[in-house]
Amino acid sequence: MNFTSQIRHNPETGKDEKYYRLKESYRNASGNACTRILLNVGFIHGLKPEEIRDISKGLTYKYEHQGEQELWEDQMAVYSDIVREKIEEYWAMMVERKSLDIIPNAIRESQAKARRRIDVDTLEHTDAREIGAEWLCLQAVRQLRIEGFLRSLGWTEEDVKIAIAHLITRTIYTPSELKSMRIMQENSGICELMGIPEDSLTLRKIYSVADRFLEEKTRIEKYLCHTTDDLFKPTNRIMLFDLTNFYFEGRKENSKKAQFGRSKEKRTDCKLLVLALAINTDGFIRYSDILEGNTADPKSLPDMVDKLIAQNPVGTTPEEKVLVVIDAGISSQENLDLIKAKGYNYLCVSRKALTDYEVKPDARTVIVKDCKEQPIKLQEVHTEGEDYFLKIDSPAKALKEESMNRNFRPLTKKSGTKKYEAVLKRIGKLEGRFPSIARYYTIDVEKDDRSGNATSVRWKLQMPEKQVYGTYFLRTNVPNLDEKTTWDYYNLIREIECSNRQLKTDLNLRPIYHRRDERSDGHLFLGLLSYWIVNVIRHQMKKVNEKRKMADPNPKAEYPTPYWTEIVRIMSTQKAVTSEATNTLGEKVEMRICSTPTTKAADIYSMLNYKPMPFRKIKICRTQ
Repeated sequence: MNFTSQIRHNPETGKDEKYYRLKESYRNASGNACTRILLNVGFIHGLKPEEIRDISKGLTYKYEHQGEQELWEDQMAVYSDIVREKIEEYWAMMVERKSLDIIPNAIRESQAKARRRIDVDTLEHTDAREIGAEWLCLQAVRQLRIEGFLRSLGWTEEDVKIAIAHLITRTIYTPSELKSMRIMQENSGICELMGIPEDSLTLRKIYSVADRFLEEKTRIEKYLCHTTDDLFKPTNRIMLFDLTNFYFEGRKENSKKAQFGRSKEKRTDCKLLVLALAINTDGFIRYSDILEGNTADPKSLPDMVDKLIAQNPVGTTPEEKVLVVIDAGISSQENLDLIKAKGYNYLCVSRKALTDYEVKPDARTVIVKDCKEQPIKLQEVHTEGEDYFLKIDSPAKALKEESMNRNFRPLTKKSGTKKYEAVLKRIGKLEGRFPSIARYYTIDVEKDDRSGNATSVRWKLQMPEKQVYGTYFLRTNVPNLDEKTTWDYYNLIREIECSNRQLKTDLNLRPIYHRRDERSDGHLFLGLLSYWIVNVIRHQMKKVNEKRKMADPNPKAEYPTPYWTEIVRIMSTQKAVTSEATNTLGEKVEMRICSTPTTKAADIYSMLNYKPMPFRKIKICRTQ
């Protein structure tokens, strides 16, 4: 300890005198010299400079030998009475003001600061992982309370964690099982979020996830239906039903379900599996089934109706009856009778164009517009039978159909295939590719017996006497639907088309590479579970965008909800990374940091009312 002085005005004497402070010098944790004021002594009168020096020496000795009373008494003997008196006085003042603890506290503070002060030359970033989309999907999974449901089925905690991690990985990256394990171990932060040691992942455990999900398919779908009903309160009064198919890569020679059929992607060279889906207007699945690849559209409906009733009991009043919306491929008369007999209503496109119908003089004509602002005319017509028909006249559709009809007519070419067999083969391919047009043509090919070449091709177009373009009819058994409502209800079928698009494109369920039928079914059902997660996220975003559009004074303002691939791209900007460096104490500092979400990613979190970050910073110090 030592005294320092500064000239100040003394109000008591009216003179400029020395104002004393008692300070102590020390070195902080970084080795830098520092000083701290222990006591503001003030103006000192009647003491010589030598006595002031002895006071600082005595205080320093007493501070360094606290608890050693005999040494202190021996040291005090060398000082004068006034010096000993001042030492005791100043010591008591420092004890009362707790000034003696300043230096140890300051050293501890400097150590804490030194730990935070790192050498930038030693800074390294390692183990960077994708975490944004994973954190988004995990919160959606927990919103659906899937983890608790799996535990109620008797799954162990490890099985639940691995199943959810694989499901989320499948939702984001759409990989195979082998690639899924590599992504979880090397790219994704889902194992960190779920608390799974990476060395506990095995390919056998990953493969078993889809199998176990498939075993509980009925119970899982029923649980998710009830959970989404509780969360989002959908009416479920309108059901959309459709079929789509997925093709295989491989011959699938021993498969019972993979069969050749009518591929909606024109993959006639591949065997197929058919997926039947029934969803509500919010896009949530109410029924699903995986059928043989050669299942015709109309044959899939009877089983669907029975299972759909099990999930959605039939109402007793006309207002409570569920309206099933289907397309023309399924709307055979037999299926419509079945839907009606089971207590449901139906709305579909008539499979046959009406020729014998009546338009009453007082019938209303309603004009609506499509997404391109092109007019469409709606008009109720009357015909024999109990059903109600709505005539649709679309000039844009008429123009398209007429143009297609012109394009399908053959054109004369100067050169081309000459061999007779090759010409027949090419004509056969065209007839198989365009069966709806080929029926209007009669084609004759003449052959030269000497050369074996086709000498001429004659065709005759036999079109119906009255060809009507752009007109079709909607059919329903509900009597009280007006024209606009009928049109709006039928256009909801685009929702299931959007669902099929997400399954095939966004979730990449095609093609299927599995050899065993149960593996193929598990692959598709795992994709359906991924779709549940995606739809929970997109449904909530749609609702928020609808509110934003209503609140926006600009009537032309658009608030589109992005597709899943775009959401994943936005969320992939959020990472988790480990930063390593050495601080001024020579300690190794490791920090696990989650990056702050970008503006777009933060907006998605806000729309869903989800937490934007799973963690901010985890810090670890190790002495080298």
